[in-house]
Amino acid sequence: MNAGSATLRRSLSTAIMAVLFVVPSRAASQARSPQRPDTLSTRVRDSLLAAVLADTLDLDLDTLGVSPQLPVLRQSFTVRPTARRYSVGTVNASEETSYASWVARFRYATLRLDLTPLTYSGDTATTAERPPVVFNGLSPISGRLDIPIRRADTLRVFAQSTSFPGALSSIDAQALGAVGTSTIDLDAGSIGSAARLGMRYVLTQPIGNAGVSLSLRSGVEYDPKPNGSSVVSWRGTTIHGGVGISKSTTNATLGASAQVTRSFADSLDGQNLFPGGGMITVDARALRFYGPDGGGSVSLNGFYSRPFDIERNDQPTRLIPIGDFAGIIAAASIPVGRFSVLPSLSHLRESSTAAAIVNGRETTLDANGYTSTVSVGVSVPIGRVITLTPEVGGAFGTVGQVVSAQFPRRVRSRSFSDPIRGGWVALELSISR
Repeated sequence: MNAGSATLRRSLSTAIMAVLFVVPSRAASQARSPQRPDTLSTRVRDSLLAAVLADTLDLDLDTLGVSPQLPVLRQSFTVRPTARRYSVGTVNASEETSYASWVARFRYATLRLDLTPLTYSGDTATTAERPPVVFNGLSPISGRLDIPIRRADTLRVFAQSTSFPGALSSIDAQALGAVGTSTIDLDAGSIGSAARLGMRYVLTQPIGNAGVSLSLRSGVEYDPKPNGSSVVSWRGTTIHGGVGISKSTTNATLGASAQVTRSFADSLDGQNLFPGGGMITVDARALRFYGPDGGGSVSLNGFYSRPFDIERNDQPTRLIPIGDFAGIIAAASIPVGRFSVLPSLSHLRESSTAAAIVNGRETTLDANGYTSTVSVGVSVPIGRVITLTPEVGGAFGTVGQVVSAQFPRRVRSRSFSDPIRGGWVALELSISR
């Protein structure tokens, strides 16, 4: 699977269902009033790690609470056109997307809607000529309602439509699979996603008076079974639970968490992109605000995920089999006059090992890949309600695998190792009132 804002959104919303966000104490979060548009949270949301954290409790606690200084309703609209280009060895891929989000923050709830139109172009790598494949699509239209219950406890109800188109053709799946590693940031992986309904509850209990909180999380999700015989990603019923601990002050938050998910779905006669089984995920994070008005910040996040009970590891949209997935990302918001500079660094790594009997011979496959990225954006406030954030980023890494077969007298191996190169440009427009 491809990573980032959507390939990981699909591979991790279909396989990882990932990390539990450790909720800081409400008292600490309300103590810091935002002095400028919070473009950092938007930028981090669309980063590579955000794909892993897409299903976490990323509430805007500053505007969700019951503080009487806050207006009854605030709205924001964000659109983020992005152009990406990648190469894996001699295989090329590119896409143009336009992520859009609308958020309405009421005094006691937050409502959010998201969608991403996209155009994807890539090589199939199935023939010497590698004919290019081009398709248009729309990510699932998703909505969620977050309601605070008793201080920092939160109930989330959410739903998403199927993507458009709702399934991938075999040639489109091959084109995605030619660059299919979770360390590459492509939105096209959201195509072929099933509809979804779900509910989650996070229980947060303060421990003492030192800003320490314990969080417990549980939830259930249901994907209606799709019709037809094309390539789709369908998880059936998913259950998950997690635990986390955090320490919050006025200017900083430290936290760690662990979560387990398990899904139940059949193979759809070999057309299901979801590999089956579940995932164990742990993460840790640190966030600190600085400056006289708290307008600057630095964050460091890391995670590690391991799948279990995988039933179908030979997915057509995977260049290498699904395996352990880990990453670290550092981001900052640096105030410079009226502007904010938003640098970010990340490193993602995926590895897997599989064994099987092929033509009567014991065969093993060892695969791994990594991608490192660096990006910088500049947040430019225009008037009181508009913020413009141009961004540019680059990526490099490698992906490869070794297949070894046991013969009576020796072991025969074949392998490949391809460099990953690429980058993106984006221009985010945010309107808040």
